[in-house]
Amino acid sequence: MPFYATDRDTQLAYWDRADADHYEWQTGPTYFAETERDLVGMTGLGSAQRLLEIGCGEGANLFHLGARKGWVGIDFSVAKLAFARGRMPGVRVTAADATRLPFADASFDAVLIRDVLHHVGDRQAVVDEAARVLLPGGTLAAVEPNRGSPLIVAQAMLVKEERAVLRSTARLIGRELADAGLTQVKVTYAQPLPMARIAQHPKIGLGALAATTGAKRVLSVAERLSARLVPRKHWMYLVAGGVKPQ
Repeated sequence: MPFYATDRDTQLAYWDRADADHYEWQTGPTYFAETERDLVGMTGLGSAQRLLEIGCGEGANLFHLGARKGWVGIDFSVAKLAFARGRMPGVRVTAADATRLPFADASFDAVLIRDVLHHVGDRQAVVDEAARVLLPGGTLAAVEPNRGSPLIVAQAMLVKEERAVLRSTARLIGRELADAGLTQVKVTYAQPLPMARIAQHPKIGLGALAATTGAKRVLSVAERLSARLVPRKHWMYLVAGGVKPQ
């Protein structure tokens, strides 16, 4: 068994609990929350009428995209879904298996998969199911950590449940979307050196200071500088997208 493989039960246990602090970190009044909004905004899915998020967790991505009636989120964690339901009453959330979605073909005009593929045993099955429920002309977006980032490598070494992220490359995710029958596949790099992710983390960050205008300004300048210095292949995230043929 490859060293990055993690059994299903371990993954389920690791992600089962709702994490209110994590949600507030992603959506609160900090510069990090702004970078989260910008990251999911790169998918271009905010204008979708019928959006499905696979692995919605507590709902932060849907929040940043503008959670609205007609959108759907699925996850295996009942606790996370209950939390998301309380924050976004207009969004339908339900427990489901990402490899066997409980939706008819062509049910959605957009599908989002963020930080999910490296946690599942059969990545292609998840992408194939996402493509199946897309309307012709609809868009599938997948956001995955990039193994070329030193921060991602460090996370993989420290957290066994994240270790399969070492498989996530621009080439692999692009091929997965193409193999699902999508066209116009494009993969973009994002977040060169997201220092706000560390500086404003609820467990090791700076508390209320992290939300000040001064802190936001410093972090913004630092990240613009890092965008000039860090080669794109070492940026932290991959944002991939493809369109289902008409």
